[in-house]
Amino acid sequence: MSALISRFRALTLISSLSVSLAVSLCLSLSGCGGAGSIGHAELGRVPAPVATSEFLSLVKDANCAEFKNRLLVIDQQYVLWDKSGNCADASYAQNLYGTSPSTLLCSHADSIAGPRTTCNDAGAESLFKTMILNLDKADLGLGSSHQVQSIAIPGANNNSINFTVLPVSFYHGSAPDFSLIKDKQAWDAFWNVSGSKPASNIVAPDFNAEMILAKFYKTVNDCSIIRFLKVSSDGQKLHASFIDEERVSVTRCDLENTGISTPMQMIEMAKVDLTIELHHVNSALISHRSVASGVNSGIRTARGVVIRDQANWQQLWQEHQSGDGSGSSSSLPVVDFSKKMLIAVFLGTQASGCSGIQDLHIWRDAGKIVTTHYDVVAGPTRICTANITTPFYIAEVNLSSENVEFISVQALIP
Repeated sequence: MSALISRFRALTLISSLSVSLAVSLCLSLSGCGGAGSIGHAELGRVPAPVATSEFLSLVKDANCAEFKNRLLVIDQQYVLWDKSGNCADASYAQNLYGTSPSTLLCSHADSIAGPRTTCNDAGAESLFKTMILNLDKADLGLGSSHQVQSIAIPGANNNSINFTVLPVSFYHGSAPDFSLIKDKQAWDAFWNVSGSKPASNIVAPDFNAEMILAKFYKTVNDCSIIRFLKVSSDGQKLHASFIDEERVSVTRCDLENTGISTPMQMIEMAKVDLTIELHHVNSALISHRSVASGVNSGIRTARGVVIRDQANWQQLWQEHQSGDGSGSSSSLPVVDFSKKMLIAVFLGTQASGCSGIQDLHIWRDAGKIVTTHYDVVAGPTRICTANITTPFYIAEVNLSSENVEFISVQALIP
């Protein structure tokens, strides 16, 4: 019995030594999932740099960063601040730091004299240049031998990005889900694959500053439609919200093509090197009743208005009716403000007879009501009369206390 007890104690001692050795080895290599681990098995869970709070303070509420504002950690040695926005001569900037904002190593930025690149650290220069050329890639072009992770920026705003609808409604052939076009080569390839050329009223954008997003209908047919309602950026990704509508007709809608046609919408917007997510928001649409619409309003300043009571409605209607140039006056439309409210869009004075509100959609997004209206603008080959107009649209919806956001979209007409 004593021999068995001695043998048991020996085995226990060996087991304890083995565990202690394993723990010591694990800690020394920092490869067992504890603090400081940078093993490939821990990708996406590597702790942020020591100076994370300092970097967050640096980028919070930064200027010229409404399109893109992100912090990327590379190999736990470097931090890349990548931002862009709607600022003249300062539309983008990329700064590479060590582990704190006080150690700026390299920078690349827009300026009045064009792009400027400087590096104070020769050892980081090659790495930095690779990143700059691959900002739209998850690994920044560095490959699997490097780790790249994002630092979430708390309270980041979701900023709306202006876009213009181009006058093209069909893709000739069977199309993919969507296309994001960022350079002239991809632009030419898009039209070559479709077997057609862009119409004379579609001008290739300046791909140094702009890009194209095209969304296609889910099936090949003639008359269905796609409509983008909003494009926004949270600094980390682009978000494009769209609706579609199936329309069936016994006659063709694409009169320029005798073959297969896929309905599409093509929009032009600022070039932003972020991944893009498309959101189908048909279920978020809010039904509305048109109370009044036209091109002659007495309100000559562009504005969006929300009316929730009778007194403000009477005041707005009086302003709308005065001096509208139509020579007529109509009675105040009846609205039950205990159940309904009004959302009105006025484009103000327009010098073109082609101007007007082509589409208006009301929908919910992130806890608020959004009113997206397409404002017709003449394309480069369109000839319009010089009539002065004041387009407007007044819609009735169910009463709500939610905030209302107005999005104006330029829609070029052929």
